[in-house]
Amino acid sequence: MQEVEGSSPFSSTNNSREEFESLEIDTDRNRYQELFVDVVLGVLIYAAVLGFFNDYTDILSTTSYSTTFLTAFVMQLLTVATFALKGKIKSSFKKRGHEKITPKLVLTLWLVLFFSKFVFLGVLNFLFGENLEISGFIGLVIIIATATALQQLLEFSYRRLS
Repeated sequence: MQEVEGSSPFSSTNNSREEFESLEIDTDRNRYQELFVDVVLGVLIYAAVLGFFNDYTDILSTTSYSTTFLTAFVMQLLTVATFALKGKIKSSFKKRGHEKITPKLVLTLWLVLFFSKFVFLGVLNFLFGENLEISGFIGLVIIIATATALQQLLEFSYRRLS
């Protein structure tokens, strides 16, 4: 069988570098695409963090990797919902003419973020029951803080690549 030059995606041509350099990468994403990327990346980050905590600490214990991955998915959905509520609160303060950050706004946002952890614990307990054990509120905060730090590190690394 004779291969026609240039027909294989792996064949080398003289102008392949120019073709590659002329490709434009579409960086204009709509909000649904941004949400999709945030959810997928968040689930992967939570899955990695939960996996490490499950394997190397007493803070988290799951019965299977499926439970760990589903927990990561649920936690990311709850995180997205929490940040959506946070955004709505901030925009409602702006609509009322509070352009500056006020102590009332800070307290309100802190309360939302604080009490959301209890919602996380309740939802996770309801969905997974005995298949998932988190060592209380502080354990959940440690897990979320670790996932947040990892996400910030990844975003910093991504920005440094540009």
